[in-house]
Amino acid sequence: MIAFFAIFVGHVPKYDGCDHNCCHFPHDVTTSQVAYLKGSGGIEYDIHALEGEEHVDYNLVFKKPYDTSTFSVYAGCGGCASKRPFHWDEPQSLPLATRDHYYSPKLEAFTQHSYYEVLPRPVDADGEDHSPQFDLSTLANCSSHHFSVRLIVHDNATEDIIYGVVVGCEGLDCERFTVMELLSFPIYVIRNHGPAWNRALWTIFLIALTVPLLMAFILWWWWGGMLALYVPVGVSFPRQLSIMNQSLPRHWANLKGVCWVPSPRCFWYAVAVYAITVDLLETFAHFLIAARDVPAGEMGYTMFMWWYAVKIVFLLAVALPWMWAREVPEHKWRWGQWECRCCDWFGGIGPFSPFWAHGAWCLLDLPLAVAALFVGAGFYLYPLAAFIAAAIRFFEWVRGERVPPKPCDELVVGELGTRRVWFKMPDEETESPLLPALGGVKL
Repeated sequence: MIAFFAIFVGHVPKYDGCDHNCCHFPHDVTTSQVAYLKGSGGIEYDIHALEGEEHVDYNLVFKKPYDTSTFSVYAGCGGCASKRPFHWDEPQSLPLATRDHYYSPKLEAFTQHSYYEVLPRPVDADGEDHSPQFDLSTLANCSSHHFSVRLIVHDNATEDIIYGVVVGCEGLDCERFTVMELLSFPIYVIRNHGPAWNRALWTIFLIALTVPLLMAFILWWWWGGMLALYVPVGVSFPRQLSIMNQSLPRHWANLKGVCWVPSPRCFWYAVAVYAITVDLLETFAHFLIAARDVPAGEMGYTMFMWWYAVKIVFLLAVALPWMWAREVPEHKWRWGQWECRCCDWFGGIGPFSPFWAHGAWCLLDLPLAVAALFVGAGFYLYPLAAFIAAAIRFFEWVRGERVPPKPCDELVVGELGTRRVWFKMPDEETESPLLPALGGVKL
């Protein structure tokens, strides 16, 4: 599973920990990596660490199409430290040639930012272009202990130059992530949305404060506000009774024959829905920021749609179980007899069938929550909340049916192990069985 998601993430990023703006990557040159920098700087390797390699794939990507006369790019012998007079190696090679015009901008689908390339891309025998390559055999007479790819900003620059130095081949062969790097993906996203590239970190704070208000309104209108954190106790579906009484879902608290009890599982579903909704809106906001520069038809758009669809699946993975927990009383999914039919809203595979509310679905919920952790869905909060909700669902499934807590226990007469459940109607003085028209009496 980890290897599958690593395919889609891209380069291993590096943001800080670079002395004098000169970075040392954690992996060798066969792993695709990128260092995000501002101003003069670059990346370097000790030459002895390159033994056994024939060439180094590298590239530079830029936040915007800066004036190429304001900087120079070097690759080869020498270090990349940017501070004079200490830790400074004068460039020991000529500046690399750059194109007169930048290539068409591209979209980075997984961290939602656009970038530009200006170094010429060689074309192989098959007519396919690829990133520049440095022949390591030319370092035989290097007087320095370092190989570097560096950018030097000239005095005529009028703005900060924000760029990334990329090392490693393009394609899946060089994309390798450790478990810890995969777990750090939400941090990578936030840093790219913020100071490292897009410089729009304010969006996540605005969205995180707005989503609770949106959720509160929706839950009040559709699910009766705080009733969204309760589950029904009864022998019939609340929605079925609501349709018969022609009442709105927000008035379900007043339904006869249904009692509501607090549900910790519903609370954690609400937290998970909040987290993944913030993620979806933040992702889309920065997609719009990046798309301003990228022409239609660029491959990054297709990758983004697939990535966004994965996050929508994670949203449905908690929103639907939350809905079914409130739509289907426990005894319905625990004891109901399933029939294969699709035209019944409250049976078979209908949208409110006990089939979907059954506790056994926790066996799918649990691995989905773990998978979300490795793709950064919901900024760590979603995987935590989804896993806790799934664990509670598992516990409820295996523990068996129990007498509901007060005051709902006063409605139930007899043992739960019997095949008939009796209720005291709220407006009657005597105990009577719930009418078959309200959902039947056989569990």
